[in-house]
Amino acid sequence: MHQDLIEQAKSLAELDDRGAPKQANLRRAVSAAYYALFHFLVDQACRAIVGTQHNQQGFRHALARGFVHTTMKSACGSFSATQLPDTVVKSLPKNPDGKYLIPDQIKQISTLFKELQQKRHLADYDLSERFRRSEVLSLIRQVAQHIEAFTTLPLSDDRQFFLICLLSWKELTNR
Repeated sequence: MHQDLIEQAKSLAELDDRGAPKQANLRRAVSAAYYALFHFLVDQACRAIVGTQHNQQGFRHALARGFVHTTMKSACGSFSATQLPDTVVKSLPKNPDGKYLIPDQIKQISTLFKELQQKRHLADYDLSERFRRSEVLSLIRQVAQHIEAFTTLPLSDDRQFFLICLLSWKELTNR
């Protein structure tokens, strides 16, 4: 799904509108780019939780409906920062300085998710916001690049933890 949404975003952003691109097309492109990243992360999280076998697909699809945009944004806000809340990291492995180190690919995709959700809100709800084709195409490239970088991240406890936090962050931080 995420690849189709990236292609859709590109197509909308590159439409030949005879002169200046239509804001409606650029706004929909921003939204499609956000949803590409959203669905990629949800799919990765469901695979981490349920499994990757074909016969588990129905379970993944059912679980995917439980992800909440604001919860994912909150989790990504924390993972994009230098350190997670103490209540979350108290039992995680730490470096010699006593810090839990968040892998760079997780920080980067978290930062992009947070920023992209804000841009999608602007695109969908703030008609005074103007989008430029070059900015939108750059955003779409960033989504594709960050997805690719994340897929190269080795299967690790850090990766699994991040993905599961996208679903459970609200409950995890309220304890």
